[in-house]
Amino acid sequence: MSPPRPATASRYHAEHPYVIKVDGQAYQVAYRPAESDTGMFGGNSNWRGPVWMPINFMLIRALLNLHVFYGDEFTVECPTGSGRQCTLYEVAGEISERLVGTFRRDGDGHRPVHGGQPVLQNDPHWRDLILFYEYLHGDNGAGIGASHQTGWTGVVGVLPLLFRGVNAGRLMALRKDPDALSG
Repeated sequence: MSPPRPATASRYHAEHPYVIKVDGQAYQVAYRPAESDTGMFGGNSNWRGPVWMPINFMLIRALLNLHVFYGDEFTVECPTGSGRQCTLYEVAGEISERLVGTFRRDGDGHRPVHGGQPVLQNDPHWRDLILFYEYLHGDNGAGIGASHQTGWTGVVGVLPLLFRGVNAGRLMALRKDPDALSG
């Protein structure tokens, strides 16, 4: 089983929805890993659980910026509940690996992005055709929504290059020299 993907809303909210009361009426936002179970917000899940690549890409960028500010001394538990302390650079790398892993074959030769589609998983003419869906299922990584969303989901292709070219040491050099990454 592949690791959980960084969904827009935490899976915690599946059992503990966020509830707000306005004028005596309760409204809630709960985690939905894929499609919505309500017509609210136009009937789709939008930001309530699925994995949206541009949001995750911006999160990775923010974590890298915060790592430059806070340095190696600041750590957080990652993944939550693991007891493992990581720098923000390492957390960004962990998120990146989970996102990229959605498109890689797992130990059984299946790509999470292909979901349960046998033709895309097994047929030699299709199994290496990677589609960039609009968003991804928050629990299993299956592609959902429109395919060929290369304008934003294709940004996943930048992540391995980012972490190959910018290690924590080079990134930390920005504290002293803002031009440290150029050249």
